[in-house]
Amino acid sequence: MTDDAAEGLVQFDWQAFRHLQTGRIEPGAHLNVIHGRNAAGKTSLLESIHFLARARSFLTHRSAQLIHREARQVTVSGRIRVTGSDHRLGIQHGEGETRVRLNGQDIHALSESAWLLPIQVINTEAQRLLTDSPEVRRAFLNWGVFHVEPSYRSLWRRYQKALRQRNAALRAGDLKLASAWEPEMAVAAEAVHEKRATFLQTVLTASLGIAEQWLPNVSLNWRYRPGWPAEESLEAVLKSSREREVTQGFSLYGPHRADFKMIADGIEAEKILSRGQQKLLVAAMRLALVEYWGSTSQPRPLILIDDLPAELDAQHRQDLIQRLQTVSAQVFVTAIEAEQLPELTNASWFHVEHGVIKPG
Repeated sequence: MTDDAAEGLVQFDWQAFRHLQTGRIEPGAHLNVIHGRNAAGKTSLLESIHFLARARSFLTHRSAQLIHREARQVTVSGRIRVTGSDHRLGIQHGEGETRVRLNGQDIHALSESAWLLPIQVINTEAQRLLTDSPEVRRAFLNWGVFHVEPSYRSLWRRYQKALRQRNAALRAGDLKLASAWEPEMAVAAEAVHEKRATFLQTVLTASLGIAEQWLPNVSLNWRYRPGWPAEESLEAVLKSSREREVTQGFSLYGPHRADFKMIADGIEAEKILSRGQQKLLVAAMRLALVEYWGSTSQPRPLILIDDLPAELDAQHRQDLIQRLQTVSAQVFVTAIEAEQLPELTNASWFHVEHGVIKPG
């Protein structure tokens, strides 16, 4: 593993975030352990880091819930070092408005700041990547490609614009206008699909290699549906479905309907694996993604692991920690007791008590 001591989130500040007391930490470059009793604030710290990276929580879509009950707004900020250069990122939310500033300038598109902190979360709800709607897996897919393919953002926007225009024409019952948008929609869709398929082939294949070490008695695989019949062109599908779609008022086919599924012993994984096995499989998927990011992009990825010991036996905790110690990423792990974690090397420790976070 290379020495990444100067890269990543090197300073992090928060104010009025849930019940955390205003504070600052200087995280270690690799493995950071946050320990303390239940409800002390461990998860809130991880949540605040995620808020810095994505301008949203990984627990709720309602950012107002993040504001301390005695405050009117919440603020997080960080100093992020990428290839020797420091970037200042700050996010403030209050009175229904979120403000993002990067290096002293207001920004208005999340993609302008999100590239600095490629981030993945593993927690007690990890299995939702397997069990929830396709929208959750498409988010995994879109963010995964975004951080390694510079052109993906513009391709996806191009597709979404054509999709919106075609849907508007369908709702208006204008089949001629709907058909006029189909070539543009199909061209953008094929480009999006190509990048997604390449990404999945790399990341999910790698994730199976990791997961099979942890689940040796389970036969694992995956399948991907691009959002239309693979044996046909999307343009042909859109043409043939146009009259039916006009009654629905929206497009039934395209990358916005894509999905992938993990398969265990020939069955969808969420239907056969235990919660602990699901957590391990999702951890393998997210670690494979982070390792892919680390090999292809300049900013070092972040991994947030909330309550690592939960639902895992001692051997699997050991397996996961060993993998984390080899990954080129900045890792934040929470646990109630330090003794719940296997022996760690080169870790930075932080203790949380009553919302106060201190080194140690």
